[in-house]
Amino acid sequence: MELEGKTALITGGAQGIGAATARLFIREGASVAVADLEDEKLAALEKEIAGAGGRMKGIQADCGRAEEIDRMIAETAEAFGGLDILVCGAIFRPTKPMMKVTEADLDLALKVNVKGYFLSVQRAVPELRKRGGGKVVLISSTFGFAGAPNFSVYCTCKGAVVNMARTMAFELAKENINVNAVAPGPIMTEGMRELIAADPSIESHRTANMPLPRFGTPEEIAESILFLSSDRSVYVHGHNLVVDGGYLAV
Repeated sequence: MELEGKTALITGGAQGIGAATARLFIREGASVAVADLEDEKLAALEKEIAGAGGRMKGIQADCGRAEEIDRMIAETAEAFGGLDILVCGAIFRPTKPMMKVTEADLDLALKVNVKGYFLSVQRAVPELRKRGGGKVVLISSTFGFAGAPNFSVYCTCKGAVVNMARTMAFELAKENINVNAVAPGPIMTEGMRELIAADPSIESHRTANMPLPRFGTPEEIAESILFLSSDRSVYVHGHNLVVDGGYLAV
């Protein structure tokens, strides 16, 4: 198994890509803590994984607040004896025209999608040091490389995450901590289904010119996160791994 004996913390992992990653990590031998605001979804995922014999701890936390980030890292280390892998996937995604974005929208998005990622890595480093190093995977997006109407805030945040992975890689290399990002393309998560329900044209518009003209699955993204979290990627550092069915190739 790829992650035998490892401990991972996944933020924003109660559903979607985070939940798929938690399931995969546990199948690969890891103990997993999942932090999210969605307490009921966390409890359901924890029950599902426990029923399959896995070790998961759900932690209800606001992944954009420093004190909550400190707590989720401490609870992970206390529950499983340390920390080897951090996956940052918490998200707030306001979808509206740029001129209708409020200051509150922008503040919350930057808090969760940028500040939260930065502080999660910063506060996790002391625990990773105790293990002699570790792996950090940030969830960026193809929208960190390309713009899209009604996604101005999200694109801004994910562009920051792309460069966050690059710059953190410089400083954490000496700590034996690999920092990389995964940039998913159009993925059929619960959040995407909500967007499509509000605007059905999104589905055909997003896939129309793609070499692989379909939405990806959370499980397909989880496989890439696993690669960057495993010993197979020890020489991959400061990289944004695009997993998009060719979306950016168009």
